Amino acid sequence: MKKTTLMIAGSLLLAINSNAQERGFKITADIKGQEDYRLTISRIADGKRIMDTAIAHTGDRFVFTGHVDEPVIGTLASAHPSSRFEFVKGGMFMPAPSLDFVITNTDITITADATALFKGTVAGGRENRELNMLHQQEVPLIAQEWEARKKMPTLKNDSVGRNALLEEQKVTKAKLLDIRKQFIAKHPGSFVSVMLLSRLNGDYDMAAYEQEYNKLSGKYKNTYLAQYVASRISGAKATAVGAEAIGFTKIDNHGQPFTLASLKGKYVLLDFWGSWCGPCRASHPHLREVYAKYKDKGLEVVGIAEEKTDDLESAKRSWLKAVETDKMNWIQVLNNYNKKESNMVMAYGIDGFPTKILLDKDGKVLFKIVGDSGAELDQKLKSVFGL
Repeated sequence: MKKTTLMIAGSLLLAINSNAQERGFKITADIKGQEDYRLTISRIADGKRIMDTAIAHTGDRFVFTGHVDEPVIGTLASAHPSSRFEFVKGGMFMPAPSLDFVITNTDITITADATALFKGTVAGGRENRELNMLHQQEVPLIAQEWEARKKMPTLKNDSVGRNALLEEQKVTKAKLLDIRKQFIAKHPGSFVSVMLLSRLNGDYDMAAYEQEYNKLSGKYKNTYLAQYVASRISGAKATAVGAEAIGFTKIDNHGQPFTLASLKGKYVLLDFWGSWCGPCRASHPHLREVYAKYKDKGLEVVGIAEEKTDDLESAKRSWLKAVETDKMNWIQVLNNYNKKESNMVMAYGIDGFPTKILLDKDGKVLFKIVGDSGAELDQKLKSVFGL
């Protein structure tokens, strides 16, 4: 009898655990005045953007379901006319502030008005309770900044009014930044702090940024957002002048493995680019000139392409076509190959394209530049090669 009871209890426990693991999220969005305008939720999972559409829609109520492997940030987006402002007649718009929330595998309720989605409230889980605490402080300032943005185009011929409004925006943004930094400092155990740090890396000096990251709770250190923050820190260190470059092996455009270490003894210019990146493509004619001028002097160029697709074959096609079209006759590798195990864009902390990093003969960083600034690159190469 006891054995049978234990077997039944064990089976029930397994069933409960299985249901807990399989349970996903259910998001109910009650958006006053939304009606039949499209409502979507975007989120990034493991570096990939996912768009969720409602599985049910009744009046102003929209229901979304799905599953996440860890807490992620969801952004509610609306096609309601209030979601954007036409600042130039004929179809030039600026988007209204969005409503962010945290998606976990639980029931989540969003309550908002379609005319001011960003003022909405979210219930469901500890993470959203914490985000609401921050949101209550932010909303008046976000609303003020949004009104200023809408007013700005009307002042194009009023330099005094425009400058006054720019100063007002500057003060508002400083207040928002202060609120967010204070939240991070006071709530190191919150996932919201991880979210904020992932967005504010340019608003800290790197020592302070790393200090705040080190204070974060271990509970969230393995999430994608926390790893992204860690990559900003490691990337800054990896690209600091004098740092030893991070090695890698990737497949080149001829289908052969290329290893960065094979170029030791040469100066190496790493060029992070993508076929989708207009400024990157525009910089290639100048890069051809640079390579022709210095390749016999000991310079090698390595293009590291990042394509915006999860499908490797599609990424390869876009990459190879761009290599051929732009007549890039230097070493080319695709970051999308084996990206999960070897993501060089994340390892080097690349957050702008194009980014160029010059290495010395020992594989140490000499110079880094973000954007298409050929004059600065020319000046640096001239100082290295004397030409």
